[in-house]
Amino acid sequence: MKVLQKIGDVIDSIFSFVVVIMIGAMVLITTAQIICRIWFTALSWSEEVTRFLLIWATFLGASCVYRRSGNIAITAVQNLFPEKGKKVLRIVVHLVCLCLFAIVLHYGIQYCNKQVRTAAALPIKMKYIYMCLPIGMGVCMYHAFVMMLEEIFGKGETN
Repeated sequence: MKVLQKIGDVIDSIFSFVVVIMIGAMVLITTAQIICRIWFTALSWSEEVTRFLLIWATFLGASCVYRRSGNIAITAVQNLFPEKGKKVLRIVVHLVCLCLFAIVLHYGIQYCNKQVRTAAALPIKMKYIYMCLPIGMGVCMYHAFVMMLEEIFGKGETN
């Protein structure tokens, strides 16, 4: 169990770092675009790169948020249950999320495989842009699985 948690922590740390770099790059590129548009010639690639960075940051960031339980949660129903019921409900929620992530992963892979066109301003195949979907959902699945096991077996315990 601890090994699974450590792997999740490493993935989360790497993705968090990458997301921060992507957001910083988006700010720098957008600033450069504004400066170039006012005083020079507009950059032809900046809008597309910024959009692609946003897409990647969204899906990689989603896995970080899920791992840290930072997503919005409605706990009114959960609070009606006794402690054992809350635990079962959390396990069910992680199981439902795991299934949802698996479905999105499946269709994300299919969508990536169908992409043959390249980006408008950059020589990048769109399948590489859309790969953030299966990567993000695969990591979300991993986190959901580990968090479900943590609920079942308890945090930090080995099995």
